[in-house]
Amino acid sequence: MADKKRFIKASVTGVLCGMLTCVILTCLIAVVILSAGLLPPAVTEYAMVAVAALGAFTGALVAVKLNRGAGLLLGLITALAMFVLITSASLISGSAVTALTAIRAAAMAAAGALGGVLGLREKKYV
Repeated sequence: MADKKRFIKASVTGVLCGMLTCVILTCLIAVVILSAGLLPPAVTEYAMVAVAALGAFTGALVAVKLNRGAGLLLGLITALAMFVLITSASLISGSAVTALTAIRAAAMAAAGALGGVLGLREKKYV
């Protein structure tokens, strides 16, 4: 029972850290857009996919470090939960589901899996 609690707590904490990373990176992109002028819409859309993927990577990394196990599974669950939150927020705001949504899902799943696997690696100092 304690393992399930730790798993759920780690995944929720990972999702929150990942979403916070997304907010911070989105603010940085907003600063770049303000200083450089407007970017083409395609560049902005793919930049948001990259932000979501980096957020999923960070969230999975944090979740696996907290759980100390189940790297690939926990990374994918964290990325999936973040994808559901981001997609539902965009649907509520009136955006449509496009091919970019599938690209975002694939990028987030790959980044979450990578973060989960890399989170298990321990640094060994000699």
